[in-house]
Amino acid sequence: MRFDASPVRHASTRHTAFADDPRPLSRFSLRLFSSRAALRLRASRTGWLALLAVAGQAHATVAMLQPPREAAVRDPLRITLLYSDDGTTPLTFTVPPTLRVTLTNGDLAPQPVDLVRDPGVQDTLKLLPGQYRKVTFSAPWPKSARGVVQIDPVGFDASPALVAINRGADQEAIATAERSEAQATTPAQVAAASTAVNTPEDAINAPLDSLATTGRSALARLSYFEPMYIGLGKNGDASARFQLSFKYRIMMPDDLRSKAFLDNLYFAYTQTVLWDLSADSRPFRDSSYMPQLFYYVADTGWRSSWFTRMGFSGGIGHESNGKSGDDSRAINIVFVRPTWEFGNLDSTHLTVSPKIYYYLSKSGNEDIADYRGYVDLLVKYGSPDGWQLATTLRKGTKHWYGSIDSQLTYPLSKLLGSAWGGYVWVGYFNGYGEDILDYNNRQHWVARIGYSISR
Repeated sequence: MRFDASPVRHASTRHTAFADDPRPLSRFSLRLFSSRAALRLRASRTGWLALLAVAGQAHATVAMLQPPREAAVRDPLRITLLYSDDGTTPLTFTVPPTLRVTLTNGDLAPQPVDLVRDPGVQDTLKLLPGQYRKVTFSAPWPKSARGVVQIDPVGFDASPALVAINRGADQEAIATAERSEAQATTPAQVAAASTAVNTPEDAINAPLDSLATTGRSALARLSYFEPMYIGLGKNGDASARFQLSFKYRIMMPDDLRSKAFLDNLYFAYTQTVLWDLSADSRPFRDSSYMPQLFYYVADTGWRSSWFTRMGFSGGIGHESNGKSGDDSRAINIVFVRPTWEFGNLDSTHLTVSPKIYYYLSKSGNEDIADYRGYVDLLVKYGSPDGWQLATTLRKGTKHWYGSIDSQLTYPLSKLLGSAWGGYVWVGYFNGYGEDILDYNNRQHWVARIGYSISR
């Protein structure tokens, strides 16, 4: 029986588009797989040669099918290999009894797992030209599997796969959706199965974090928070400014869709330093230490015709400079921060994020609201793989006190090649309180240029 390459048939193929018994398939028909089915194939033409016993001059392929985007932990981990004969002579394949993969997430080192070949599969496969066969290996998920897991085949030249592990209450729905998708025979059935349970976008696609740099933050508990950079400049005295910042997800939820408080509780720490390069000893002029504890979701799920995505964070924060006497400065705040994004998040788009706060205490700087106000308005415009301008505006409660802090970044890889990471960083500050020590003093405007790890 030859594979039917009609538009309806090939558009619906997923796992079961490949028969368990050998069937001839033309090379032309293989090219007609839909792009959705093709995403399941991570082909390898060079690796794992030890597993192939090939007779005569032939062209053999062993490919790994992409596993589901989301898996219920109650079901086993399954990896399916596709054996095919692309040549003109018959081939004999040796099928191993086990397949080893490593599992990695943000908390644990790579953990090896041995998957066992399904019962009833012979040790050797004999394929005629144009025939193919799939073989599935399975094993229970380790107890440590949580969050988003990266699956790497060992000894197999194939791309790693990312799977979101679900330990929540809706595992049956997820398992049912995956089985339905595997058995689908029409495009409508494939679409219905894929949307029956929406895999959390942050888990797999990892869109831009509204409050942090780009990256697969769901893969790890520890991730970037505020921009991290160092820049040098001069307007009168020479100075440098650098900042370190990270956030840590305290609890990894059973279900990455969860919006529960504890499931999205973070601790963050940011330190900003102004470095006086004109003084003889090159001292740090002032440092701000800013720990925070807050609830945060990058996507609340709220949708509107006028914004693409809305995120939210809220919690408590502290800022102080660690000094004593007249130079001591400290504030404690409670804050909320909605974030709206407009446009295509994978291209040039706009982000508006007001941080609204109330001072719980203002030790040593009781009039700080006169100069800072109660809102830090962050406006960003740019693209993930291009330039980005981020500006934070403050307006004090008295007179025209306030400040503007702008940062322009551009990927180094665009300038120097793909081997380079980070960004060219250009910063501009004008107004009151670049550091908390001088919150009530207006400094000269200053522009700096430097390097940024995250933005």
